[in-house]
Amino acid sequence: MISMYQLQIFLSVVEQGSFSAAAEELHLTQPAVSMQVRTLEERYGVKLFSRIGQRIELTEAGRSLLEPARKLLSQAYLVEEHFSAGLGDLRGRLNISYGRNSAAALYSFLKLLTSFRERYDKVQFSFHEMNEETIQNMVLEREINFGIITGVTRQRGLDSLMLTKDQVVLAVPIGHKWEGKQIKITDLKGVPFILRSTGSETRRMGELALRSAGMTYSDLQVVAEMDSGEGVALAVENGLGVGLISESVVTRFAVGGSLAIARIELSVQEQAAGAALCRELTLVKLAANLDRQPSPAQDRLWEYLRTQLVEEKIQK
Repeated sequence: MISMYQLQIFLSVVEQGSFSAAAEELHLTQPAVSMQVRTLEERYGVKLFSRIGQRIELTEAGRSLLEPARKLLSQAYLVEEHFSAGLGDLRGRLNISYGRNSAAALYSFLKLLTSFRERYDKVQFSFHEMNEETIQNMVLEREINFGIITGVTRQRGLDSLMLTKDQVVLAVPIGHKWEGKQIKITDLKGVPFILRSTGSETRRMGELALRSAGMTYSDLQVVAEMDSGEGVALAVENGLGVGLISESVVTRFAVGGSLAIARIELSVQEQAAGAALCRELTLVKLAANLDRQPSPAQDRLWEYLRTQLVEEKIQK
């Protein structure tokens, strides 16, 4: 019979992409990881991985084992969590995925997790970035526990909790003439500008704001394109130009005195035309019912976050 230990090693190799990385994650030697996989292969007379140069890929047999292995291991962890919680010892591993456009939520979310772990220090977390539609589907399929997305979910079967409202502001170098001021979107015309890459929600919001004023990004002097908000902040910090960025990201730099903030004031007409520089970032989980109850760690974290966020609103 396949052991849970062997399944854990198999999945770690798949997720980490190599035997050496899996060994590091599991605190084992690489020969020990290889031996467990080989034992599993020999027991059933199959090959689970094939080597292609320096890479490894799942064979057909390996792919057929992947989904059952994940489900079995998930159930084993769930049983352990329930028994541990019953003994007053909350533990478990929670998988949380966030979209490329909702990564800014991590700045406030991780602070909440830190205070949660002060109470429940045996709960572990695993974070991954992925497509927001994939996130919601994986939550529904119970492949991950929580997802962070932009806006409100339209998927049936999911519960949601608004984590924060994310304001998009203009990052400017220290000493810039716009530092601490409000400007109009039309003021950006001809100014050296750092642009977020295609597919970014920040880029889309900026595009709508410009369009509402009869402009496009071609009216700006685009000097660089960055794949992340942090990349925009670093480019602005080094004097390449100014750029639209999540306030939670730029504040981290501004506190250290390396960046400043300017705010874009949208007119009533621009807002009526669809311009908006604020968005909601939302946490989603599978809606509980009699057939699929959350693990104790999932349930406790959700209730903790809900309570903390309500308290924050009251204090504001």
